Amino acid sequence: MELNLKRTLTCIILTVLTTLSTHAQTLCVIDGTPIPDSLLHVTIDEMRTDSAKQIVAKRLGFIPSQAIESIQIFSAEEQIEQGKYIIFCKTPKDIIFIRTNSLAELQWVINGKLKKPRKRLTIIDYKLSPQRIMEALPREINSTDIVSIDILTYTNDPRLEKHPMIVIKTKHTAPSKNKRH
Repeated sequence: MELNLKRTLTCIILTVLTTLSTHAQTLCVIDGTPIPDSLLHVTIDEMRTDSAKQIVAKRLGFIPSQAIESIQIFSAEEQIEQGKYIIFCKTPKDIIFIRTNSLAELQWVINGKLKKPRKRLTIIDYKLSPQRIMEALPREINSTDIVSIDILTYTNDPRLEKHPMIVIKTKHTAPSKNKRH
């Protein structure tokens, strides 16, 4: 899915005031969400190297480098001059846009069965705001029935196709449709 740059930059207006520190030189945005320096601190020189994806993956520590689709660097001043809708407290020197692919999406396993979430949730979303799990819970799961939630990541796994996984156990299993009462 391609991100609409204009929409992304408009979203930054609302969140940049709380995430951009006064000493930041760059603003990192992953999948449309500004990332605080405490979670990912990279330099422009690092992002211009061939190993930029590996650097980002290592600094984040919870996604493999294969989950990073692209890294783009833009000058904040250029974006402002081109009429982009950006407002900053302190204008960063550059903006780094990082786009992940489906390998960053959480796969949901509930009571041992693969389930589809109500809304897409990536491991990045979870790390920034763990309560987003409740918003993405499949419709048939009641949050009060949850016994445990575990997040499994495969950053050092040689199988490149492994997704991070959210494993949920509930008090009750859903009744089978084949049972007769």
